[in-house]
Amino acid sequence: MHMHILLWSLVIFFGRITDVTLGTIRINFIVRRKKFIAAAIGFFEVTIFVAVIARVIQDLSTNIYGIFAYGAGFAVGTLVGITISDKLSKDLISVNIISKFKANEIEESLRREGFGATWYKGFGKDGDVKIINVVCRKNNFVKLNKIVFNIDSESFITSHTLENQRGGFMYGLKKK
Repeated sequence: MHMHILLWSLVIFFGRITDVTLGTIRINFIVRRKKFIAAAIGFFEVTIFVAVIARVIQDLSTNIYGIFAYGAGFAVGTLVGITISDKLSKDLISVNIISKFKANEIEESLRREGFGATWYKGFGKDGDVKIINVVCRKNNFVKLNKIVFNIDSESFITSHTLENQRGGFMYGLKKK
């Protein structure tokens, strides 16, 4: 393989990683209604995309590796973009945990680990249950889930994103 084909394939690969990563992050800002940041990211995303796709098309007949680099860059860029978006996420989630037999142990463990936990009674298919509610940042869900799973791997966990909140205690948030 000629050196220039290898180099252009690498440029295509890393260019595609960059533009897809930027696209994923841009969507995160759109959802959070940060339109000017999203627009600025979009400018760079599309500029890189056009340069990369132009090179792929230009070399279509001589560099089949550029096509594979394009596809691989898209896949890796998706993974990188999601990872970065998760790290940047400031989304708050509300998590409900239902455990048939270990709710008290889960609640105590969550509090010991610094999570605020509120519980209330519910009535499920098999009768009374204790529902534990925790509000935290989305990127803290993995830690919370691990704590719960280590105590009761059969517990039922749901979460949803919160649009607005005021007051209360949330794990990982500092008081202003």
